Amino acid sequence: MVTIDAFLKGVSFFAAARETGKKKYAKLGLACLSKIKTWMEKGNPNISHYRAFLEAELMAYKGKLEAAVYQYKQAIRLATRTGFQQDAALASERLGVLHLYKMKDREGAEFYLRQAIKCWGSWGSRAKVQHL
Repeated sequence: MVTIDAFLKGVSFFAAARETGKKKYAKLGLACLSKIKTWMEKGNPNISHYRAFLEAELMAYKGKLEAAVYQYKQAIRLATRTGFQQDAALASERLGVLHLYKMKDREGAEFYLRQAIKCWGSWGSRAKVQHL
């Protein structure tokens, strides 16, 4: 499994776990997170934001919203710092959705969704900007 594959599958599995409440998806997400952590331990410097992002998804699934917010913000910072604008955009988007639907915080949601729009736009994804 390639790092981007493990990352995107992990995001999808944790999102499915959160939406359906099914533990089987959380287990699959944890397997992806474990692979990311192993690759980090082996010295891959470009995936620290993947770990933070998947940790955020795990915390959101577990209902630990403050920890999820912290990890999403960490993922955004790390992705931005290392030039992964599309990953910063996705983390901002997921954080905005968390604020809107789980935390019932429209102001926070608007802030992070605007940040996602800005990131997607600077990455060149016009269709995603229009979608949001």
